[in-house]
Amino acid sequence: MTKRKLFFLIRRIYQHLTMPISVFFILSDKKIHPSYKMNFSRKIILGIRMYSNTLNILTGTSFRSHLSMAVKILEAPPDIKGDIVECGTWKGGSAVNLSLVCKIVGRKLKIYDSFEGLPEALPEDKTALPSSRGFFCGSLEEVKSNIAKYGELDCCEFIEGWYQDTLPKIKDPILLGFLDVDFQASLDI
Repeated sequence: MTKRKLFFLIRRIYQHLTMPISVFFILSDKKIHPSYKMNFSRKIILGIRMYSNTLNILTGTSFRSHLSMAVKILEAPPDIKGDIVECGTWKGGSAVNLSLVCKIVGRKLKIYDSFEGLPEALPEDKTALPSSRGFFCGSLEEVKSNIAKYGELDCCEFIEGWYQDTLPKIKDPILLGFLDVDFQASLDI
């Protein structure tokens, strides 16, 4: 077994063993708004579903980060306006989990992505590799299919394009923004 395979095996075992503890501690937050009726069993089901989604769909972020965002969304009272925005979705792993929470709280999940992978590296961007153009590519159809299969497609809106062209057009309030980008230039909008 290679060191790489061993690392991923150990990481997978760690995730399996710590999943119940993570779900319990993160979702036992006392600030979750009562109007969402998130009793103990609904919280556990949500946590397990979010964890299993990260096993079924490639994602660059952990289910713990998805749970943390879920708690922040669930803490917001329903009368506070704002959409959930994800910038960068790859295969839709985090979007699937965010869509589950958006369905519970009645909010729109706006997914911004080029659906062409990473952009061309800019020379002034010290974090970008020139050879990574197109890396982390998930097609719009693939992302929609994953969300339809594992999440809640009806609360999602897809905004296709590069961030410099799409993000400046945001007019609606944002409750939570998840900026899952890989290049510094993607944040310089």
